[in-house]
Parts: sequence; C-alpha cells; structure tokens
Amino acid sequence: MALFNLDIERYYQVKKEEGIELKSIAYLQYPIYCIHATILDSTPDPLEKLDRAIIKCILLNNSMSAFDIANFLSVQKRGIELRIQQMKSEDLIEGENKFTVTERGKDILINATEKRFQKRQHNFYLDGIDFKPLSNELYSTKYLKSFFNENEFTYYTNSKGDTISYKPFKPNIVHEPLNKEKVLENIFNIHQNDREFWAIPLGLEVIETIDFTKMSMPILVGLMIKDNKPYREIIDGFSNVGDFEKIRSFASKIKNQIQKLELRIDTWKDKSENDKFAFVSNWVEIDKENVEDKLQFITSEDLKLALSKLYNVKFSSEEEIINTKFEIGINITEELLLNQKSNRSQLLRNLERGREYQRISVNNGIWIVFISFKTDSTFVYNLLEINNFLKDAIDKKLEISHITERLFSYKNYRQALVLLEEFELLEKIDINKHMHIEE
Repeated sequence: MALFNLDIERYYQVKKEEGIELKSIAYLQYPIYCIHATILDSTPDPLEKLDRAIIKCILLNNSMSAFDIANFLSVQKRGIELRIQQMKSEDLIEGENKFTVTERGKDILINATEKRFQKRQHNFYLDGIDFKPLSNELYSTKYLKSFFNENEFTYYTNSKGDTISYKPFKPNIVHEPLNKEKVLENIFNIHQNDREFWAIPLGLEVIETIDFTKMSMPILVGLMIKDNKPYREIIDGFSNVGDFEKIRSFASKIKNQIQKLELRIDTWKDKSENDKFAFVSNWVEIDKENVEDKLQFITSEDLKLALSKLYNVKFSSEEEIINTKFEIGINITEELLLNQKSNRSQLLRNLERGREYQRISVNNGIWIVFISFKTDSTFVYNLLEINNFLKDAIDKKLEISHITERLFSYKNYRQALVLLEEFELLEKIDINKHMHIEE
C-alpha cells in the first residue's frame, strides 16, 4: 500500500474543531492514465544559448574543431560534442572535420525566423475517467511514487514459508476506455499560458504517437458525523493535514459513490475452523440503493467477534457492545472488567481517552477504524478515578499515608487495586495497617 503522510491524530483534532467527528477512513484506488507520447516541442532548449555560441564560432571560423570551440567558450569538450551531435540530428549544422551552418540553422538560431522543434518522448498523466490532465502538483515525487502500475506485483513470504504475490493495483473505480481524440482535445484545449500548471510543455506543437499504461492513485475517504448526520469527505493521504485541494477534481467524479460508502465486517473460518474477521468497505456493491444513510452496517455478532479479537475481551451481554448507524465500540461494565483476565489497563486508557483507532490492511478498502469506549458504571468510574489518582501520586511522590487516606474513601479500594494489578501497593498498605513496629 501507499506510504501516506497523513497525521491521523492531527487530522482528527482539526475536524473535531470544525464540529466533525471522524469514525473511519476508507481506501480507494483512483484511475489514472499515463500517456507515453512522442511529441514535437518548440519549448526553448535550456542549452540553446550554448548552441547559438557554437554556431557563431563556426560562422567565425569553420575550421575550428570541437576541442577548439570548447577552449574558446571555456566549456568541457564532451559537452560541445554532444551539442554538435544534437544540432546535426536537427539539420542545423553539417560536416565532420569542418562544420557548416545550414540555412535552417541560421533561420532558427541566428535570424530567429523559424521555430526550433524537438522530437522527444513525454509522459502525460491524465484522469482515468474524463481524460483531463492532472495538475503539475501531482507530478511531485511523493505522488508519482504512489501511482500503481496495472502490471505491478509485490512478493512476500508468509508465516508458513509460502511465497505470495500481492497486486496493489486495484482499480476500484473503473478506467474509462481510452479515447485518443478526447485525450488530444483535452490537452490542446488548455491555453498556452496555463500549460505549466498542467505539466504540459509550453512549446507543444504536435503529438505524433501515443501509448498508455493504466495506473491508479491511492486516495482516502473519511466517514464522519457532521450535525448528527453521516458525512463523507475525500482526504489527501499525502498531506500531513489531509488537505484535499490537490485532488479536489477527483471528488466530483465519484461524489455519488462516496456518499454511499459504509464500514462493514466480514467473518469466516479458516482451515483450522478458527474464527477470522476483516473490516471492509461496501465499495464492491456501491451501486446498490441504501434504504437509510448510515456510516456502517454491522451485525452485533460480527462486531462482538472483531472486538473480542482486537482487545482480548470476553463479552457477557449485548449492552457491552456499542453498535449504531454511526458508531462502534465497547461499553465497559463492571462485569466485563471483572471477567477480564488481562489488558485492563489498556481498556481504562482507552476509556479515559474515549476512543482508539485501529490501522487496518487496505486490501478490503478500509485504512483506519475508530473504536469508541464508554461506560455508565459507577464501579468503572471509581476504578478509573483510583487509577488516575495513583498515577498522579507516583508523579508527586506522595507518602503511603497520604495515598491510603484517599484510597480508604472508596469502599471497593482493595478490589480496585487487585484489578489494577497494584499488588506491591496493596502489600504496603496491609503492612502499614496491620503490622506494628515496637519502639
């Protein structure tokens, strides 16, 4: 998958300040065409000043060799030889031991009455839906490195030693069949003054031949809540803050599909009859009509399986599962914590924060899932309060007498210390409470 630069926590907080709560992030492959073209280009060559100087030397003395010209212009001989070779290929000069400037060479480089055309190869990157050029911002290294070629495979060895091939190119959004006339029209319809923004050579005159490679670019879609309603927004995963300005044009092409995106869970049994699960999106059936607008469609049984695997939790009742149209998570009850054999501290940390996110393999169209943690149990609130007090007491290096004075105000403090695995502190309290030291 792509190596996104998105700072998830920062993005979450930015959206929260806007009154939007992020619930999960879907992953899509957006279709791109790389057009391999042979073009005639009149864009001035960066070395044209050197070519003009070489021409003037030849006109001054046509017996000058490449070595002589190099010395006269204080340029390396190899550089002069390469430029002479280039100008010969363009019929601007001719000759071997003695060079002659052609009439075409004079018209182009001396009199400037003709344009200088170069035949060369150039790659255009186009939107795979409407064939319009991508902006030059998407030609930067971080984006081009993320483009997947349809013929690209990754190989890895699994835990059993088997070599597995993985094809990251998954064009969830289908490429439109390439229309050459439309491609040429879209490129040449861009005014010359605007060509630089669209990564089109300023002096493009003719596109002689084109070939193409199907590619795709990874994009993210945030599934969120805004004004107590489902809200979806495209995210640029290669921006630290998710700013989608560079890929805004993509959103309009897939707006209808994005508004139907949902989080799902697939469950199955492996060869050993072990229960397995995966968070997925509904993209493969995105064209189906939805009866109601929701961010996820997950059964309680599937969610219970997923959460029990993720957090090693044993659920005893349905009330311990949070499963609504907009939210999934764990409602931590007294019974759940008492049944928990380990991992209680992680549950309490997540409860204090109110959420945690799980980073998912993107093979099934989901990248991030946020899990909510809540409680309405007085017992759990007390446990959390005691846990926070103990952390504060350690930071402040409080005496055991001060700690016990506060703990004794809780009826269930001994049970709380056991659940928090504070066995050393419990031993100190018992020694201090039950053992008397004679003077």
